[in-house]
Amino acid sequence: MEGLNWRAKIGLIVTSGQLVTEPRFNQAAPSGVTFHTTRMLNRGGGIEGLIEMEKHAMRGVEELSTARVNALAYCCTVSGALRGLEGDREFCRDIESKWGFPATSTMLAAVEALQHLGIRKVVVTSPYVDSHHDSERDYLAEAGIEAIVMKGMGYTTGKEFTAVPPEEIYRFSLEAWDDRADGLFVSCMNFDGIAAAQALEDAIGKPVITSHSATLWRALALAGIDDSIPGFGRLLTQPRVGVLAASR
Repeated sequence: MEGLNWRAKIGLIVTSGQLVTEPRFNQAAPSGVTFHTTRMLNRGGGIEGLIEMEKHAMRGVEELSTARVNALAYCCTVSGALRGLEGDREFCRDIESKWGFPATSTMLAAVEALQHLGIRKVVVTSPYVDSHHDSERDYLAEAGIEAIVMKGMGYTTGKEFTAVPPEEIYRFSLEAWDDRADGLFVSCMNFDGIAAAQALEDAIGKPVITSHSATLWRALALAGIDDSIPGFGRLLTQPRVGVLAASR
């Protein structure tokens, strides 16, 4: 009879309708890494709905603290973008200060991944309407990264985001690609871009990160896990723990 052998327990805070994160993280994670999730109710309503949802963020963090997680990932790209880079960093620092475990947001993880890969000019694709890109563009600029193209599919609900198959994400992102960019960022944690990341990277010959690959890369680093994970783009094959130590 074999017991559980935890190398790391990672807490996830996700929006209530999010369906992609847990199955993809469980598929990609190294052996001995487990994910433990709490959800924030999102009734829709665009940016205003996300702001209302955010009122429950710290409830989720407190719940996960009782699971004695080693690190926490706040899994909503636009929420982090709305805080701005410095506000997002402070949000994560506050979690660590109050509950004693390190935290990342998806947007902060994405910026750190882009910087790690040397990406200063980026193409961004997403399932969103264009208004959702404004805060992401500003956040990237605050980090010294220029979004030379930002193209969304125009969907407005999480149900629509989740329903887009990887093959369609692949085609849409290739159409949006601009060779002036250093890399591609596929945004949204309820959008299965991670499944298309390797094929996109092979096609454009430059790094491709997604909200999922960046969040997983950063969360694993915070938990001290440095295994190479092939098949989802070069980011997840890169060393991460040493990079994190140098950046904190």
